[in-house]
Amino acid sequence: MLNFSVRSIGMALLALALLVGPGLQGSNIAQAVVTPFPLWSSYLVTAIGNGVNGCANANGCWSINGALGPNKAAALTQNIVLFGLPANGFVQSYRIKSAVQCTGTASLASGLGTASSPNFYLISATGYDLEAAVSATNITTALPLLTGADTSAAVNVVASLTSTGQNIDQVTAGCSFTVSVLSGLLP
Repeated sequence: MLNFSVRSIGMALLALALLVGPGLQGSNIAQAVVTPFPLWSSYLVTAIGNGVNGCANANGCWSINGALGPNKAAALTQNIVLFGLPANGFVQSYRIKSAVQCTGTASLASGLGTASSPNFYLISATGYDLEAAVSATNITTALPLLTGADTSAAVNVVASLTSTGQNIDQVTAGCSFTVSVLSGLLP
C-alpha cells in the first residue's frame, strides 16, 4: 500500500510547477501549491484534577487534545489558548460541542476569539452553554461575529470562558467540549 503525506504530494506538485516553467499554466499550478486551502481542526478541551496528566494545581487544570494546558483560573473568566494562527491567518467558521456536561458553577459559557480580542468570533457571556445537557443537537449554530483575524500578524486563538457565581477553578473535572475551527492563510 502506498502512503503519501500531504507535504510529499505538495512538494511533487511544486516540482511539477517548476518544470512547466513560466506561463499561465505554470503560474496557476505554483499558486495552487503555495496558497493553502482552508482546513478544519478540532481541539478537545477537558477539565482535569490535580495529579492528572501532570497537573500540579490543587483546583485542577485544563487539557487540550490530551496535553496539559493552563491551571483552571480562580476568576470568573479565563482564556484557553487552542492554537496559534499564523500571520495572515483567517478563521472562517467554528463549531463548539459538549463532550461531557460541565458542572460546579452556576453557569459556564464558552466564546471564541483571539488573545487580544477574546470575544472576536463568539461572545463568551452569551456564547455556547457548557452546562447544557450533552445531545446530538447541542452545538453552536451562529455564524462568527467577525471572520478573519483581529490583526494581520500571528495571533493565538482562544476559547474564552465566562462563569457566574463561582470561579472557573470550581468546574468539576471531566467537563469537556470540542472546538472545531475552519482556518487557512490569505494569499
